[in-house]
Amino acid sequence: MKIIFAILVIGNCFQELLSPSKVYKIPLERQEYTHDEKKELIKTLHQQRSIASFVESKTAIHLKNFSNTQYVGKIGIGTPSQWLDVIFDTGSGNFFVNSKLCKDKSCKSRKAFDHNKSDTHKEIGDSLEVGFATGRITGVICEDVVKISGVKLEAQHFAEVTDEDGSVFMDGKFSGLMGLGFKDLAAEGTEPIFDRIVSSGLLEWNVFSFFFSLDYSESSELLLGGVDTNHYEGDIHWIPLTEDPSYWTVWVEDIRLGEKSLGFCKRKCKAAIDTGTTLLSAPSKYLDKIFEQLSGDCANFMEYPDLVYVIDGKEYRIPPKNYVLTTNGRNRDDNPGKHSDEIEGCTLAFMALDLDPPKGPLWILGDIFLSSYYSIFDRDRMAIGLALAKHKN
Repeated sequence: MKIIFAILVIGNCFQELLSPSKVYKIPLERQEYTHDEKKELIKTLHQQRSIASFVESKTAIHLKNFSNTQYVGKIGIGTPSQWLDVIFDTGSGNFFVNSKLCKDKSCKSRKAFDHNKSDTHKEIGDSLEVGFATGRITGVICEDVVKISGVKLEAQHFAEVTDEDGSVFMDGKFSGLMGLGFKDLAAEGTEPIFDRIVSSGLLEWNVFSFFFSLDYSESSELLLGGVDTNHYEGDIHWIPLTEDPSYWTVWVEDIRLGEKSLGFCKRKCKAAIDTGTTLLSAPSKYLDKIFEQLSGDCANFMEYPDLVYVIDGKEYRIPPKNYVLTTNGRNRDDNPGKHSDEIEGCTLAFMALDLDPPKGPLWILGDIFLSSYYSIFDRDRMAIGLALAKHKN
């Protein structure tokens, strides 16, 4: 009865909060990888099926894989504002940007923040390290004015990247990362950006919502402080978070292929709804079984069953066109003479994830999942709302 009552309360209040006055829209740009980069990704996923690709440690190292497709939006830093493309990541609590202080080749491949051109910049002096699948970045903590659409934060802490070991920025196609996760995922002594927004009372409704497009024919967006009813259809299903979450995590009751249960979640599985991860993930001990169930000819992948996650009693389906990554025979733009629709290679959009307790074991529902569902992250109620995304095509 308590759960039903809570849902009813949310439902009664929801209509009043759909259009609060303090709502800020951040357009997101879909950045998809080239034909050759997709081929390399498929090769890598085949090689790494049994290798963990996500780690959290006490030193705030956060290993992510920004492969295939990313959604980036612009933020302004400094006075006057310098605008950079960042990933808005619910799977991190850290905030860092590429900096002119970094002289590595990868850093120079992306737009960088120049603190010498900001009248409000102040160096704090602490350091931050963040690890990725393609390398590691090191930064120095500083503070400056940060603008996210109409939200302005004075003296906001973030890290300027001073060193990059690997090819994070070159491979990642972004200039920074803004973590929208909880404080437990942030470097020691730093406050996640959305915690700062909440404590400053800048929003009437302490939520943020994501709509991810499936292709370039429509725009993606992040909305701070509200929900865009144009981007979903049907009802919003509100899902309570797990107890004491580090990530935006929910309990999964079953994982199915079509109507067939894979038997992974007899005692429930914990899954993170992660906007900063492109793919889906599974603990490595389950990954082989998933691939065995879906082994077959790439040309027939559209005949695969839906991948189904049962969350809080409701089925969330992902069609095979979304969870199978393919490359076709189309040549690159510099060789336009020949074209083919023949599929060259394919793989499931899964990567291995092995995370020790108490944060793990953990499944990740990344952009592959979120492109099918409009998502609302509610800090006041500690819940995630999901509704069927409304796409043009």
